[in-house]
Amino acid sequence: MKSAWPSLWALIFLALCCTAATFVTFRAAAQNTPAASKPEESASIPDDPTIVPDPKESADNNITFPVDI
Repeated sequence: MKSAWPSLWALIFLALCCTAATFVTFRAAAQNTPAASKPEESASIPDDPTIVPDPKESADNNITFPVDI
């Protein structure tokens, strides 16, 4: 009867390889994530609540459908 030790060592080695690959992947993802920077005040356009949107320029009025279907 064969011993089960070779397959056990193979499973342990496979588990260690998967753990190492997961660790390397998470470390690489953490290094590629840039730090979020606060946008400058001049970079954004302030919203003016006194201006009413024109209903003729609504996105609902600009829907087009292709005619060559």
